[in-house]
Amino acid sequence: MAQPSTTWAEVIGDDEQQRHEDFAKVITGLQSRINDRKGPGRAFHRRGVAALTGRLTVPGGLPQHAAQGLFAQPGEYDVVIRLSNGSMVPQADAVPDIRGFAFSVRGLDGEAALGGTTDRQDFLLINWPSFGFRDSRDFAELVPAAAKGQKALAQHLIAKHGVVAGPLEMLKQAAGMARPFTGFATSDFHSCAPVAWGPYAAHVHLSPIGARRNLLAWRDWGTDVASRIQAGPLRWRVEAQFYTDPEATPIEDGRTPWSATKQSVAVLEADALADPDAVANDHFDPWSALVEHRPLGEIMRARKAAYFPSVANRA
Repeated sequence: MAQPSTTWAEVIGDDEQQRHEDFAKVITGLQSRINDRKGPGRAFHRRGVAALTGRLTVPGGLPQHAAQGLFAQPGEYDVVIRLSNGSMVPQADAVPDIRGFAFSVRGLDGEAALGGTTDRQDFLLINWPSFGFRDSRDFAELVPAAAKGQKALAQHLIAKHGVVAGPLEMLKQAAGMARPFTGFATSDFHSCAPVAWGPYAAHVHLSPIGARRNLLAWRDWGTDVASRIQAGPLRWRVEAQFYTDPEATPIEDGRTPWSATKQSVAVLEADALADPDAVANDHFDPWSALVEHRPLGEIMRARKAAYFPSVANRA
């Protein structure tokens, strides 16, 4: 079995700053057009499904490579959770979509990834095991086409990949959207991009503990979560998947699922509903992080460029 390694490295292109500025303009431009039609809101994951509070419990006895940063010592931390549908435009729960699970660990006091200090560590996950694009350039080309509808998306993919590979790529995108989703309490979630883990690097995953499937949850994801909370806490296992080598665990490629073994590092528990307005007005950002867990890879660096103007564009 391959062992966690500290030999990972980021590869930063000479043109990356300009590309990321252009990426931010694409995202905020699309956001502004949706704002004009639907009112102010997030660029993505606009429709919140549920707002929760709970705690993160870090156990003792983690191995050295896992006992880093937030997970260096056993303890309990307050957590705020936002569950969401990923679309730029609010739509019914029954419509296939990416589902988002953001949780923010609060009450910290440590060196921040962006300098200074921070009192929080945010993790942003989705129900896909990997992104549908390699990097921010692919994403910036894909999203405007997708926003115009299936025909425009097909034309874009054929122009980019050819008359044979283009339709195959369309099928991959459709299959991703149609991925079975049983509910937030019963599904796995994935960061799809790495963060530092002290001197190591890892993807972050959530795996549900003990919840039974509700076959009618698709009618209203939020109601399903709320009814479960009334009956008792919801719990997920927090797992880290550590970098081992460039082939099995690529830092810069957001489209390739990592193949390393996952290791449990904490338990996340949600036990109460939170103020939905307060959570909606909050911003969940992978760069709201301890320096020991700073985001890694091109997609995460592009997020750094896009998140601040996107948050400002909600008003």
